[in-house]
Amino acid sequence: MDNQFKCKRCERSFEDYETLRRHTSRVHKIHSRDLYVEFHLNGIYPVCKCKCGKRTSWNGHGFKTYAASGHSNKIHNNWGHNPKAILKSAETRRQQYASGERQTWCKGLTKETDDRIKAFGKKVSLAFTKQRKIEYSKRMSKMRRDGTMPTLYREKSSQWRGGVSSIQRITRAAKRLHDEWKFPILKGAGFKCVDCSSNKELHVHHDGESFSNIIKKVMTIDDYEHIDDFERKKLISEKVIDYHVQNKVSGKVLCRKCHKKIHPSLNFKDIL
Repeated sequence: MDNQFKCKRCERSFEDYETLRRHTSRVHKIHSRDLYVEFHLNGIYPVCKCKCGKRTSWNGHGFKTYAASGHSNKIHNNWGHNPKAILKSAETRRQQYASGERQTWCKGLTKETDDRIKAFGKKVSLAFTKQRKIEYSKRMSKMRRDGTMPTLYREKSSQWRGGVSSIQRITRAAKRLHDEWKFPILKGAGFKCVDCSSNKELHVHHDGESFSNIIKKVMTIDDYEHIDDFERKKLISEKVIDYHVQNKVSGKVLCRKCHKKIHPSLNFKDIL
């Protein structure tokens, strides 16, 4: 008898693989899946063909090609793997958003006003583990390098807000904002974080109106037209400070660590 179909556990030989499979299942309680891997795949369990790294499931006679439905689209998807089509689609969407033809369903909604936004935020926070952040970062870096998702600047970027980010930096660094708005709030809190009582690396968090919304509120059309003028940015910054002081904008004292919990993706390097 050919020793090709020999049981490794009791040394018995069989005429074919199917007989060996039934023997190992009945006598040695070995699942057909595990025997298949041992006998045909040299002990290596197959993974999804899309290269996601996940194991494929057993279908009774062999292993599936993909780990889940939809994974095949990562390979058999001409549109999704056509860089020119992706760029054209992105440009079309930007134009539609700019013209108002297309709008996001969550426009104007916040976690404070809509339970769906709040629930979605919690779900994303739980799912976006440290390992997934690393994987996401590597994938994005690769797409930036190979041109699949080029880095877009100024008006071409979906996050473009008319160049107001530098106004935030100018305003945050202003001594007048500190003296007339931050310091009274810090003093009122006893120079301690309201969440953990730490007195180190204290920030004043906007817990009502956001900084970016205040900037947009005080800017005029003429300001936007001259946004690249540094002197104009300083004038806008003064208006932002005036708004903080005159309207007694709400803020609470947080240490850097507690503030980071509220803005996990924010770079606090320039925030004082």
